[in-house]
Amino acid sequence: MILSQDEMRALDINARYLGVAEETLMENAGRAVAEEVLRRFGTEAKAVVLCGHGNNGGDGLVAARYLAEAGMEVRVYLVREPASELTARMLAELRSTGMVKVLKYRGRLSEADVLVDALLGTGVRGEVREPYRSVIAEVNRFAGYVVSVDLPSGMNESGGGYRVEPDLVVTLHAMKRGLENLPCVVRDIGIPEEAGRYVGPGDVAVSVWKRSRDSHKGENGRVLIVGGSTEYHGAPVLAALGAMRAGADLVLVAVPEAIEVPVRAASPEIILRPYSGQRLEAGAVDALLELAESADCVLLGPGLGEHEKTLDAVRHMLRELEVPCVLDASALAAARGAALPEGSVLTPHAGEFRKITGTSLPREVGLRAEAVQRLARRRRAVVLLKGRVDVIASPGRVKLNRTGSPGMTKGGTGDVLAGVVASFIAQGCGSFEAACCAAFLCGLAGETLERRRGYGFSAAELAEALPEAVLSSLEF
Repeated sequence: MILSQDEMRALDINARYLGVAEETLMENAGRAVAEEVLRRFGTEAKAVVLCGHGNNGGDGLVAARYLAEAGMEVRVYLVREPASELTARMLAELRSTGMVKVLKYRGRLSEADVLVDALLGTGVRGEVREPYRSVIAEVNRFAGYVVSVDLPSGMNESGGGYRVEPDLVVTLHAMKRGLENLPCVVRDIGIPEEAGRYVGPGDVAVSVWKRSRDSHKGENGRVLIVGGSTEYHGAPVLAALGAMRAGADLVLVAVPEAIEVPVRAASPEIILRPYSGQRLEAGAVDALLELAESADCVLLGPGLGEHEKTLDAVRHMLRELEVPCVLDASALAAARGAALPEGSVLTPHAGEFRKITGTSLPREVGLRAEAVQRLARRRRAVVLLKGRVDVIASPGRVKLNRTGSPGMTKGGTGDVLAGVVASFIAQGCGSFEAACCAAFLCGLAGETLERRRGYGFSAAELAEALPEAVLSSLEF
């Protein structure tokens, strides 16, 4: 397993969500680095530890403490004062031992046998700036052995960048992108398997919470929802509410003119695009395809019904669409055997899964995950199977989600979920990440409402609770 920097950051956050203290992870990381240094040099050598201001620097401070406690002569250089409470606490603990000289880095290093590079970790984005650029140059002139903590400081995911050239990288939990051609040892630091198997707030932090303060209207996602019929006029409204509350800038809803009045009355934020008739039929397809040209994602299905002319129109649209689609409800049946636009997501519940595959799902979660991934591979799409434990699968990845409430079994919550998936895709998330985060956040919103109101909340209230769910997930 080789992780990206964002994937590692998500695992760190998910581990905290699961109850693993950040201090425990830092303590384990520093001890692992110290053990690797001691294994190679013993206690007679001299060590220099260069610490940055972030958690990578905190790992270095812990390593320095363990090295000193083992009997090694250690000197620590701080490039900047700690930026987090945890790193500051590790610095105070190190100073309290009285065994290590802690100095402010002023451009020169004392002579030593080994240098521990704990300057910059997985949080590096873009070009390395001063003062770290000059410090990296000094490290690369160091005559002794250089050990980098987790990543060589300054390294980007291709392995390049203005970076430290280490003799060894002690990388934490798993291999990272860019390290493939460097001398590495991987050390476990106590991140549980569940942190990667289940969706958590870390997935939201790295996938969803990205928006420039200079952005303008329409830049953060345009969603087109094609749904509704005289039988089900509320479904496209609920999907639109989900898309809007998940952050999409513009949500267009195309419905038959027969239900234009109730849909228009539902929300002033919905941009309505009615077409003639009581349901979707072939005559509306060309106009809908033209609308789709300005959309970042199209959601097909909420409330369309299963009239054969409607299903034929959906198939026609799928043949022509060139943007990612989310397929829900009757669109799932229409899509059976049809080619799907790249990046599409299917959102069936167990009954719909049986209808589109001809097979029933096993009860055991692991076997369910295998069945869902088989469908994802066959359709070359992402599949979000809704259930007590949601299964999200792409052809190459599988995750589970266990947030949710029994109050979410009522009609309309699936429409909200589909709207959230479409919203996240429109905002730039990958389809797999969008499906994972949508399942997690809708479930989290349901849990919040259950605590306040029991099981008597509505699908519309679920949509309204989404912004709070996003903010609460970012607290970890």
